[in-house]
Amino acid sequence: MATSTIIIAVFACLFVLIAVTITLQQIEKANAKKSAAVAAIKSQTRNFQQLLEGFPEGFLSRDLKLLVCQCISEGLDQLVSIDKGNPQHLQQQRQLGERIAQLQAQSADQSQYQNLNNPAQMQELQKLLNSLYNMIQRLYQNKRLNEAQATSYSKQVQRLATRMALDSHLAVAQQAMAERKLRLAIHHYGQAIEKMTKDNDDGAFTASIETHRQRIQELDVLDQQLQKQQQVKSTAGSEWKNLEPKEDLLQKKNVYD
Repeated sequence: MATSTIIIAVFACLFVLIAVTITLQQIEKANAKKSAAVAAIKSQTRNFQQLLEGFPEGFLSRDLKLLVCQCISEGLDQLVSIDKGNPQHLQQQRQLGERIAQLQAQSADQSQYQNLNNPAQMQELQKLLNSLYNMIQRLYQNKRLNEAQATSYSKQVQRLATRMALDSHLAVAQQAMAERKLRLAIHHYGQAIEKMTKDNDDGAFTASIETHRQRIQELDVLDQQLQKQQQVKSTAGSEWKNLEPKEDLLQKKNVYD
């Protein structure tokens, strides 16, 4: 075999080896990119799923639930396209389709807000509401919601946040009243009024605001009466103490007499 032929064969082998190495590296990069994309979409979908399942029954409106379902559906569509052959994604799509059909069968006003009284639950729900609000803003920024839709959804989330804040302040106010801490109760009723006033463009809280203002006036009168009673008791106690030495002197005088 000629030297030139050997050299050509060696270079050919090197070329094939380099080509195979580059191809394997590209495949590895593609697989890594695919895995990263699948992981990111799964994480995002789980977050949306938490928004759908994490709130108490009847807490979110039907429209907000459908919006979250739409985001989950888009994520599952991407997973089916990227991670082909995974039956789990197809099963999740079927389950989500059934959930969407159930929601669409409900009337828009069927969901009713249930008052909350668990501070730990309120704190967790506040985090979920923040996530939901941020999701709506991202959808608007990405042109997936128009301005009217984003405004409507954002107002619904804001209303839920207001109602939760009211639950928190009213629970503290009622507890303070039970403990006869009237000034503390008045403070939290005032905080509740402030929250309602900021979110009362549609007049939904007008009646409640007036009711709580009357409650504050009643508590203020009662607190003043209690303070006067305490002052009377304190004055009477001081006068009694002032009388005690005189009685002692009188007793001593009688003894000497």
